[in-house]
Amino acid sequence: GGGGVFSPPPPRLSKSELQRRCDEAGVGAALLKTPPTPTREDVAGIETSWRYYRMDPKAFTQMGVLKVDFFEEFVRAGFDVLASDLDVTWVRDPRPWVTGQAAGMQLLAHADVLVSTDIANLALDTARSERWRYAEVNTGVLFLRNTNGTRALLAAWKRKMLDELTAGRLRKDSWGFNDQTYFNMIVRALGLQGVQSQGVWRQWLAERGLADGEVDASREGDRSVYRSRSALPLPSGGSAHITLTALPALEFSGGHIYFVQHEQLARATPPVALHTTYQFSDTPAYTWGKRQRLREAGLWRGDGDEYFDAARSGGFLRLVGPLVEPGSLEGVKVREGVAAVRIEGTKGYTDRLMNNVVDPTALPEDNPMRHLTFDVLQRAALRDALALARATGRTLLLPPLTCWCDRYWNALQRCRMAEAPREMRLPFACPMDHLFDVHLWEEQEVPVRAASFLYHPQANATLRGARVRLRVAGGAEAAEAAQAPLAPGDPIPPLPPPREERTVAAGTRLSDIRAALGAARGAPVLEVGAADLRRLCVDLGSPQANREFDHVMQALLGPAEMVRFNYRHMDSVWGFRPPAPIGERPDCSRASNAVQRLDEASKFVTHFYPFAIKPDTAFETRLQ
Repeated sequence: GGGGVFSPPPPRLSKSELQRRCDEAGVGAALLKTPPTPTREDVAGIETSWRYYRMDPKAFTQMGVLKVDFFEEFVRAGFDVLASDLDVTWVRDPRPWVTGQAAGMQLLAHADVLVSTDIANLALDTARSERWRYAEVNTGVLFLRNTNGTRALLAAWKRKMLDELTAGRLRKDSWGFNDQTYFNMIVRALGLQGVQSQGVWRQWLAERGLADGEVDASREGDRSVYRSRSALPLPSGGSAHITLTALPALEFSGGHIYFVQHEQLARATPPVALHTTYQFSDTPAYTWGKRQRLREAGLWRGDGDEYFDAARSGGFLRLVGPLVEPGSLEGVKVREGVAAVRIEGTKGYTDRLMNNVVDPTALPEDNPMRHLTFDVLQRAALRDALALARATGRTLLLPPLTCWCDRYWNALQRCRMAEAPREMRLPFACPMDHLFDVHLWEEQEVPVRAASFLYHPQANATLRGARVRLRVAGGAEAAEAAQAPLAPGDPIPPLPPPREERTVAAGTRLSDIRAALGAARGAPVLEVGAADLRRLCVDLGSPQANREFDHVMQALLGPAEMVRFNYRHMDSVWGFRPPAPIGERPDCSRASNAVQRLDEASKFVTHFYPFAIKPDTAFETRLQ
């Protein structure tokens, strides 16, 4: 209950202990000792060459049939079923919603089926809105009540999948077809009507065995449920109408609403269930992007105590202050496309970006070049922080990251995902996978932690006070950057002042910092201002060390998997541009500023591929 997800992690329970606790709490529970064995040949043996089953629509649909078999076994045994995908995090008790006790949810207690959606705009998810029926229903959170309506829906769902399998319509290139696809087909064919509709209410009450007046249909703000116009056949004979509705998207949230829009934080309403959808950087080997997002939000409980141990991590490095200072590019004039790694679209658009000289701070918010240009500076600051962490043998606490444009697989509208609210705030505190390929950081074994690390309940509270501040002589005081949003209901406590400070001269090489710290080199947390870090010399002490670091940075910060940001129609730019290499022998005679960093990045392996709409007019040029 409550709003706190930063409570101590729950103990890990055995299956038998979990069942015992459910029995004590009066919660019906069964321990499934032997999974059901399918008898149908079409799903008995699932074979696929894909490590990631979802890429094989036949295998994934076969798994869907087995899943529905599993649901049916429990429903036949008299259980209600609450099922969720493995990438759903449960934050609060869902029972007040499925029993209709939560405010405005009384009718949900009488629905056969409750399901989450992929809605990314809460304005479309009001109590009486039917817009969810035209969005994607997401079976990642699915509540099935032990009713004839549920039995009929499960039978229709399974029958649809089996029909597709036996007809041989699922091929290797039918990616995107899966059990959820067929659930959506069934739901959209039901011809759903709101039960409060004239001519439906009394009939629905009679079907549910409810007396007139037992449920108040006139209460404003109550969430609607919907009844199918026609009945579906039951496996045992006869038929049943189905009552179904969508769970509220604020409480049963998708990833865009929570991690990008931060709606729960703004409304001080923690989710009940959080589905890590609309994210990137997963591979067949592991869900790297999902785990990183949950770590950033303080919701991941899968790390052992050693992950939080400063001694085993070589100590931690924390960056203080904004990575991109508000006035860093004020008055600067650059070519509009300077920060893109690729430009494509009509010739007029590509010519404009290659030749038009602009003030990047004056670019409109719907222009993705604003995002890519500011991100050049953000990437350079992060590169420097990683270099200092490497030079001092520490683990970097990733700083809060900013995005000036959304990220999505398809076309953007005004730098926002098309399904998101038009008024979605830009820029916004963004998850790591919006900017980087998280799995590459794992492959390179780069020691980093999420920005929220110091506030995690497994992090020793003494870490927050065991900080030593590194200052550069002549530098200004750095203000704390806004911390990445954590959980609603959990205000971020202010950090105590650092326990001591160490000062080094401007231009000090990073390789000399460890020695300059003296007795403070063993401090659990070393912190440095982002502005101070820019006044140090990024040199790891030898040409070989610098070469090795540059090689890793090109993998982490370069466009390993380029991201496309469309501006209008076919006009698009691609990012992201990595910082320039530090080189074997960096020049420590000057500190770089924002203009120099932007210029250096634009000259480093810069290729543009602009083309007109007709491919035969394609040409290549190089930005000098």
